[in-house]
Formats: sequence, structure tokens, C-alpha cells
Amino acid sequence: MEVLITFYSRCGNTEKLALAAAVGAVQARAQIRFRRLADIGNVAEPETAECRKILERMQKEYIAPKEADVLRADAIIFVAPLHFSSVSPEWTEHLDLIEELRSTGKLEGKVAAAIQADAGMDALATTILRSGFIVVPPAIVQATGGGEDSAARALAHGKKIAEVAKALKRESR
Repeated sequence: MEVLITFYSRCGNTEKLALAAAVGAVQARAQIRFRRLADIGNVAEPETAECRKILERMQKEYIAPKEADVLRADAIIFVAPLHFSSVSPEWTEHLDLIEELRSTGKLEGKVAAAIQADAGMDALATTILRSGFIVVPPAIVQATGGGEDSAARALAHGKKIAEVAKALKRESR
């Protein structure tokens, strides 16, 4: 059972959420595949040297998601920064691919989840819901009051989506 984790990050904060979700999926015995959305157009230079260094590392370490990645995955976790916009150049290309696959019926039975830095219902969740996925809502996690809350939510959500995808796969046999 494979979980595809697609994310867009420039300074590493969203990458940390993606990594936490991956840990959760692995805890549920899923195989994972990471894909970072490519930088498109005129990407503003990061404001700090540390952010610039992180961005350069991510550009070397990750490749962009392809159609084969989406088709192979049993579940997809979309991880976006706090100020996600489905019309941002980075997300538009990927969401266009998702829409094309949906319109040809190739996403039938696929499970998906949205993870964002804030815990509320967000634009990313609405976007993937419209794409015809079986959407897994966030797991409920006891708040501890620190910055680790987002990572704990992402870990729990990653585990939950892998468990749901695994159960659906067993049922369909």
C-alpha cells in the first residue's frame, strides 16, 4: 500500500508537516513517496540565508509529482503552506493534472487528505473534495499548546489516511 505525499515548501515549514504525515503513514505500515511541487515562474528570492539554503536543498532532493505517481498511489496527502491558493503557479499545474485524471475516471476509489499549517477547514481540503477523492478528515489530537501541535496533527492524519486506504483496499479484494 503506497501513500504519495505532495507538498510545496520554500523555507521548510511545510516540508516538516509532510515529513510528520509520512511518519504517521509509515507507522500504519504504508510505503511512502515524496514529491515537492516545482517552483514555477519568477520565484522570489528567500528573505533569509537559512531559508535560501533550505530551498536549494529541497530543489536538489525532491522531484515534482508526475501522473504515474498519482496513478500508482493508493492514497495521496496534499500538504500546503498556511496561505494556500489553488491558483498559485506551483499548485495550478498539479491540480490541473488531478482534474484531468478525475475527468477520465482514473481517481476512482483513491483516498486523499489535506494538511495545512492551520487546523481549520481550508481551501486545500475543499479543492481535493471537489476532485472526487474519498477524503479522510483530520484525526483529532489533544492540543498541547506548543508549535508541535501542527506536526502532531499531521502525524495522526498521515496514520489515519494510510489505515483508511488499507481498509478500503482489503474491502475491494
